[in-house]
Amino acid sequence: MTCVQCYQLSEQALVLSIDGLITQEVRQKIFALAQTAYNTNDFFDIVPANSSITFYLNDFTRADYWLEQLITLWEKSEPEVFTPKTHLIDTFYGGEYGPDLNEVSELTGLSQKQAIELHASVDYQVGFLGFLPGFGYLESLPEQLKLPRKSTPRAHVPALSVAIAESLTAIYPSSSPGGWHLIGRCEQPLFNPHTDSPSLLAPGDVVRFIPKEHR
Repeated sequence: MTCVQCYQLSEQALVLSIDGLITQEVRQKIFALAQTAYNTNDFFDIVPANSSITFYLNDFTRADYWLEQLITLWEKSEPEVFTPKTHLIDTFYGGEYGPDLNEVSELTGLSQKQAIELHASVDYQVGFLGFLPGFGYLESLPEQLKLPRKSTPRAHVPALSVAIAESLTAIYPSSSPGGWHLIGRCEQPLFNPHTDSPSLLAPGDVVRFIPKEHR
């Protein structure tokens, strides 16, 4: 069972906080509410997180109205009404693109081919964004591929590297330090600050990796 409260974070920011077990159904309700609120045009930004949503108002004088209305909308939200956007991501696995794939194979007992096929067999959902601009935490990594983060992080992870750690997979939108296992690389840019929607991925989106032959 979940308990929901809504409070004002700042003059223009409201937070809907969900306490309790965050099931997949609750997660879908979070995305459904964010989508519904966005369609009202009363908010210039909406940021879903693991157990909360932050709403940024265009007009701060409507804060009191939305403090009540968001609770009402949450209670009425149906998980199944949320329609995610699906991204097909061409991915080069292993070799120079995925330098940790061999280690992943050894640690999991899977062949490299099996690890690739397993990783590419799942439709992952973007739980939330963080760490870097455009970095989406992709949930539903298969149990056999779950590994702890590397004991020694890399000082440099190439941009667009596909990585796994614990129960998640992700794509690094830009180069940075990182402690995840690198298993591949894609070509599709994930973040462009010069566009109206800088991040390719948004919370709730679905990502499917498509294995490609090395050139």
